[in-house]
Amino acid sequence: MKNILKYIMCLISFGLLLMSCEESLNLIPQVNYSEATFFKTPDQFKLFANQFYYALPNEQSGYARDIYSDILAGVGSNNTVSDGSYYPTPQSDLWQNSYIAIRNTTYLIQEVANASSSLKSQVAVYDGEARFFRAYAYFNLLKDFGGVPIINKVLTLTDNSLLYGTRNSREEVTDYIINDLDTAINELPMQSNIAPEDQGRVSKGAALAFLARVALFEGTWEKFHANDVFGVPGHDWNGLLDTAIMASGEAMANGQYQLFDRRDVLGDSSYRYMFILDKVQSNAANLTKADNHGYILVNRFDNDIRPAPGISGNNAYSPTHKLADMFVCTDGLPIDKSPLFQGKQTVTSEYQNRDMRMTNDFCLPFKKFWAYYPPEYNRSWSDPDAGGVIYSVLFNRTTSTGYYPLKFEQEIAAPLGTDYPVIRYAEVLLINAEALFERNGFITDAQLNQTINLLRARVGVAPLTNELVQQYGLDMRTEIRRERTVELCFEGFRFDDLRRWATATTEMPEALEGVKWTGTQYATDPQWASDKLNIGSDGYVVVESAADRNFDPNKNYLFPLPTRQILLDPKLTQNPGW
Repeated sequence: MKNILKYIMCLISFGLLLMSCEESLNLIPQVNYSEATFFKTPDQFKLFANQFYYALPNEQSGYARDIYSDILAGVGSNNTVSDGSYYPTPQSDLWQNSYIAIRNTTYLIQEVANASSSLKSQVAVYDGEARFFRAYAYFNLLKDFGGVPIINKVLTLTDNSLLYGTRNSREEVTDYIINDLDTAINELPMQSNIAPEDQGRVSKGAALAFLARVALFEGTWEKFHANDVFGVPGHDWNGLLDTAIMASGEAMANGQYQLFDRRDVLGDSSYRYMFILDKVQSNAANLTKADNHGYILVNRFDNDIRPAPGISGNNAYSPTHKLADMFVCTDGLPIDKSPLFQGKQTVTSEYQNRDMRMTNDFCLPFKKFWAYYPPEYNRSWSDPDAGGVIYSVLFNRTTSTGYYPLKFEQEIAAPLGTDYPVIRYAEVLLINAEALFERNGFITDAQLNQTINLLRARVGVAPLTNELVQQYGLDMRTEIRRERTVELCFEGFRFDDLRRWATATTEMPEALEGVKWTGTQYATDPQWASDKLNIGSDGYVVVESAADRNFDPNKNYLFPLPTRQILLDPKLTQNPGW
């Protein structure tokens, strides 16, 4: 992985003017390669593949995607995707960047196919990496645009049928993605077989987990959109769910990954510190990134070679009370069912007896926290109580809702080396549970114990069982989706989940609300007396009213294709409603 970090800034252009990077990123490249002289050794294939890792998401990406949904609100401005007021644009970074990735990955796949017989077996792993990243690019397109043109070769100016072709169906795109991942799975090594210097490269487990993600997404999309314009009539969504079960099950069974649970040395902050482990001291127990075996694929950063971006102490995103209310109490029951729930009369009472993820992902009011910026917020583990800042709930300055997110917020001074999880083992467990339930209409307690209850156990929450669901009048599908939302919040999944479940029609137009105001400490404490806030009829702080939010079921389940692409290729048809 060190080689990726050394070379990752050496992006390779379409003209394939390839440069080798020396130990220092500041050195002038000493060798220029032409197309005729490159792809002669395994190291050259590896160097070309390094560029794909640069485009993986980072700490800021998850928040930026989740603000499209109903679990985050902006501080100072609303999000046009979230409120449904966005409109078609000439360009799309997602469209452009995805097709750049598709072009470059396809080029490498072509070069592997053309390699000599003596070289081919040595570079097959890079064919697997290229296919993984090509599948990744097509999946990003599929989620937002549906069916898109499949480009299966490196285009030239004479390839008019592809340059000016039609869109492939979403079924064809899904099959293309799955085919690439099936090949990658056979070519990529197990995590334990990746050399120390290459740790961080795509593994067989990553390809299995990503296949499970794709199959669950499309299987549930087709199940819940079967009767609308966004579905795939007659397609076998059960087969896709079977694929999700198989792939996630294989990733679970191979013994390469395990959930991070170090409450023995980190106490109730174990879950929070999992996301900010570094190679330098970043927690009281001095655990490092090497102690975390729950990340399957990461965007890897390094303090010295490639510092990570930071999440600052002045966060631009605020969790909504819809998300806050999703965290169950320690008895495993929702707050409206649990006798352990302490209500919302004080500013801290709702955090008591709750799922530990709530107090790890949210900042407790009037509790000190630390951040990488500004410097006075830094934490030094030689004097761990120094610095920091008290979260005093400054409405419309640090929060719009009263809630403040802590997930991924590093505590130590830059440069930072925090890795960002692209695929986590926790997601694999959630995929397996959801796919089992949606495929069969039920899930057994044994299956829950192998999936969701492993997640609950490491945050001190009682297990989810069929008896619990029946006794308290719960709904198993709702509880599985609840678990997914709280485990993966701020990692960019919620908006896509609402769309594939076809629940965005009802969930997205609801008001974005914050803390309970009426009848609570917020309404009576003088420190908030001068705050000018909109309080709804239900007593909650309203950040964006339902009247200002819209989700059109006839068009908003997909984004519009960039209009310039349609002008360039009249055979491209726009998505419904746009």
